Amino acid sequence: MTMSEAEIIEQRRLARMGKSQSDDRLTGLHRKAVEALLDQLDGERVRRQALERVERWDSEQLCNPRYVMAWRTILNLPVAAMCASILTDEPEGVSLRQNSPFGFLLHEQAP
Repeated sequence: MTMSEAEIIEQRRLARMGKSQSDDRLTGLHRKAVEALLDQLDGERVRRQALERVERWDSEQLCNPRYVMAWRTILNLPVAAMCASILTDEPEGVSLRQNSPFGFLLHEQAP
């Protein structure tokens, strides 16, 4: 059974909408990460925990080495540069947010 052109267009529209919603959720997570990283009391813990996640990805080969290297570089930047890199809308930033070391923040309660 072949789809009509209208059905194909609708499928593509739905796929773009789903991708956009996913990107929005990931951007929200990374905004939360930036807020945590900027917190004077908690920022270093969050950075360290994210780095530990990246090191685990590397040692257990859980993630593409390109993402491991990119996140390792970002997480070792000064805080302002780190936060800017995390939230960049450049294609690389969008791609990196798909493989995030900040998933642990989803399970933490806001103060």
